[in-house]
Amino acid sequence: MKVYKKQIRKMVIKDILFLYVVDEQAQDIIIRIFSNTYKSTFVEFVVPWEDTWDIFVYEPKLISNLIRHALEQGWDCRQKNNRMKFDNATSIIRVLMAKKEA
Repeated sequence: MKVYKKQIRKMVIKDILFLYVVDEQAQDIIIRIFSNTYKSTFVEFVVPWEDTWDIFVYEPKLISNLIRHALEQGWDCRQKNNRMKFDNATSIIRVLMAKKEA
């Protein structure tokens, strides 16, 4: 039986504190990034397990890139109840990983 776990960590981007959780569920891995200002404000990236063979979901650089991507896409982390979700975020992660290597 596989034990699924959650890891809660902190990160500062552009002088803003973010909390993020990597939630390993049965079918997907969900990366949820919270604004430290409002716990009801978050962005969520869903990645299917089968796509994670080369993705290190706990890597701080990846989380940093995901936060920056969400902010560029219009996520306002300082607005209450502001939520954004990226289903099947594998393609987004692969593009961000390619930018990092280039």
